[in-house]
Amino acid sequence: MAKYKVLVSATYLQDDIKDYLGVFKKHNIEIDQPKVIEKLTEPELLKIIHLYNGIICGDDEITKPVINRAKNLKVIVKWGTGIDSIDSSYAKSKNIPVYRTTNAFTEPVADQALAFILALVRNIFKSQKLMHDNKWEKVHGTTLSEKTVGIIGFGNIGRATAYRAQAFGSQILANDIKKIPSAIAKKYSAKMVSLPTLLKQSDIICVSCDLNPTSFHLLNKKQFEAMKPSTMVVNIARGPIIQEMALLWALKNKKIAGAGLDVFEKEPLKNTHQLRKMDNVILSAHNANSSPKYWHRVHKNSIAMLINGLKKKRPV
Repeated sequence: MAKYKVLVSATYLQDDIKDYLGVFKKHNIEIDQPKVIEKLTEPELLKIIHLYNGIICGDDEITKPVINRAKNLKVIVKWGTGIDSIDSSYAKSKNIPVYRTTNAFTEPVADQALAFILALVRNIFKSQKLMHDNKWEKVHGTTLSEKTVGIIGFGNIGRATAYRAQAFGSQILANDIKKIPSAIAKKYSAKMVSLPTLLKQSDIICVSCDLNPTSFHLLNKKQFEAMKPSTMVVNIARGPIIQEMALLWALKNKKIAGAGLDVFEKEPLKNTHQLRKMDNVILSAHNANSSPKYWHRVHKNSIAMLINGLKKKRPV
């Protein structure tokens, strides 16, 4: 009989679970894998969370009510890095540790940011559509060496994006609520500036900061109004950092020129969403982390943290 019962709701791990069944068996762990579309909501978790000693989750809504209901929970493991959907401070107050893999997907996410940037400045998707429509038209594009790239959030992903952009000759501006040492900024050829300066001077703005109370709707109508009409915005961080209605307004009114978005305020993005109909917007389904190498690294680390959390004595 299994000693521990664990909920695996992280869809990426579910897809590869067969590779790790032996590890779970070795440590007397029984796993359940519910069907998940992007994440488990608070109501869904409230029905089942009391059954489990541990959870390896995605962006599930692990709220205060869910934690109160989780009478047997010993550990919460976030598959990946961002824990904005978990009330981690409340979990800590209940002696439930919350683990995550820091710097989990820096390389693939930075690649995605640069892919969006290149596709936007080179007008790749417009060219592709015209060619597939049997039209021969010279579509205008620019080079990254002509552009100033502004990076909001100069942590691991922001720096990796800067490293890639500087190789193309871009001028790099960066902003972070934390003080970034001048040696770090210099290493990535970045000039640290205020957010208003970054918004005003950047041709491409890449959002790579955490979602927290200081960054919620960080880009709203006021910020879009401060941008140049030729500016393009890329978001590979979290959807709610950009106020979506303001983004739609900016795109429709040509306050900005385009966007590349991997994340959205509400996920999955509705089939009828206006962003799906805009030809100057590139979209992906919150999968900038796509990389078998880094997925398996996070699988292994998440399972190791889970086992550690299950076996650690819980303070009384």
